[in-house]
Amino acid sequence: MRIGRYEIRGLLGRGGMGAVYKVAMPVTGRMVALKVLRPADILLDIMGRDALTALFLAEAATMARISHANVASVLDVDEGNDTTPPHFTMEYYCGNLGALMGETYEVERPSRRLGAAAALLLARQILHGLDRLHYEGIVHRDVKPFNVMLAEDEGGPGTVRLIDFGLSRLRGERPPSHPGMVVGSPWYTAPEQEADPDSADARADLFSVGVTLHRMLTGHLPEPGQGAAPLLAASDLSGPDWDSFFARALAANPDDRFADAPAMLDALDRVQADWLAAREAVCSAADLLAETAQPDTGHARSTPVKVGARQARPFFGLDELWRPTNTAPAEFSDQGDGTVLQPGPSGHGTGLVWERHGSRYPLTWERAQAHAARLKERAYGGRTGWRLPTVAELAGLMGRAAQPGLSCQAPVFDPRKARLWSADTKAFTAAWYADAELGFIGWQDRTCRFFARAVCPA
Repeated sequence: MRIGRYEIRGLLGRGGMGAVYKVAMPVTGRMVALKVLRPADILLDIMGRDALTALFLAEAATMARISHANVASVLDVDEGNDTTPPHFTMEYYCGNLGALMGETYEVERPSRRLGAAAALLLARQILHGLDRLHYEGIVHRDVKPFNVMLAEDEGGPGTVRLIDFGLSRLRGERPPSHPGMVVGSPWYTAPEQEADPDSADARADLFSVGVTLHRMLTGHLPEPGQGAAPLLAASDLSGPDWDSFFARALAANPDDRFADAPAMLDALDRVQADWLAAREAVCSAADLLAETAQPDTGHARSTPVKVGARQARPFFGLDELWRPTNTAPAEFSDQGDGTVLQPGPSGHGTGLVWERHGSRYPLTWERAQAHAARLKERAYGGRTGWRLPTVAELAGLMGRAAQPGLSCQAPVFDPRKARLWSADTKAFTAAWYADAELGFIGWQDRTCRFFARAVCPA
C-alpha cells in the first residue's frame, strides 16, 4: 500500500485529524514518518474539510520553517489531489518520552521515574526547543510526553525532537476552531488554555513542561493545590529550590509563572546544583556504599524466545511498569581483555562474560546480531560463544535502576549505551530490548537503533 510516493510499512498512531505511518522513501528506502489528513467524521461536520486542510498544511509549514536541534524537521509536503489526501513527511524516531516513562492511555496511572539526571537533561532540551518556537511567536499548545520524540543516535535517554504542531498558534493568529473545542491534553494543559485556548501564550507551554518534569521525577501527575514536596521527598529531591521551582512552574495564574523559557532554564540550574550537592554529600559517606548481597539464582535463560506483548510481563517477570521484579546490584570483575565477568554471588561461576564497551553506535536488530557474530568469528577475548543476551540476562544488569534516585554506584558500562537489544523477539518485525539505566524492558521495530552488548558463557 502506498500514499503518494511512499510505501507504508506500518501504522504509528491515529488521531482525530488523521494518522501517522512509518513509510519508506522512494529509491533510498529511508524510513520516515508520514502524517496524512484523514479527519474523523465529527471534525468534518464541525469544521469542514477546507478549514481542516488549512490547519493541516499550516502545521507542516510551521515545522518546516523552524531549524533547531530539538524540533523535528519536515522533509516533504504534498497538498494532495483527487486520489491522494494531503500529507507530509518528517524524520522518524522510534522512541518518545511517553514510552520511556511507561505512560499509557490511562494517563492518571503511575509511570516510571526517570531519575534527576535524565529528567533534567530532557526538560532542558524541551525548553530549548520551545524557546526556539516562542522566539518565532509560535505557541505549541500540546506539550506532553507523547509529543516529545527521542532520537536514539546520541545515546542516553535520547535527544528531544518536538512534534505535533497541529494545535500550535502564531502570535496574533486565531486559527479556525469551534466554540468549546478542546485544545491540548487535559492532564498537561494550563488552566487558562482550558478556559480559552486562543488566549494562551508561551507561559501555557511552560506550565506543561512543569507537569512533564514533575512526572519524570516522581512518576505521578501533580495534584492541584498539593504541591510537589511530598512526592519529591520520596524521590530524594526535597529542598526549598525544588519547592519554589514547582510552585512557579505550576502556578494557576500565568503571571506567577516563569516569564519565558530562559528564566525557567535558569531556575533549573539552581535546582540541579542542589541535587548534585545532595548526591555528593550522600555518596561521600562510605557506609552508604555497601551493597546488599545478590541471591545466587543460577543461570539465567540463555535460549532466545518469541513472546507476544500480552504474555511478556508474566513470562519475563515484570511489574505493571515493565520493570524486572527480581533485581539486585550486579557485580563485575574486569578481565583486562575488553570483557567483564559477572560471576554468581557465591563465586561459583554461574554468571556471564560481557563485552565491556559494546557497539560504538546504535544498530538495527539485524546489525546487532551481526555485531555479536563478528565477535564470535574473531574469538574476541579468547572466546567463541558470543551472542546477543536474552531479556533474562539483561535484567541482571539493572540493579537498582528500576527506582532511580541518589545512586552512588559507579556504572560498569557506559550509561549512554544503556538501551540494549536482546535476542528475544516479539514478532517477525519486532524484538525486545532493555534500558539498563532506567530499568525496564520494552519492544520496538527491528529497524530501530539501539546498542549491542554481546555475552558468552563464563
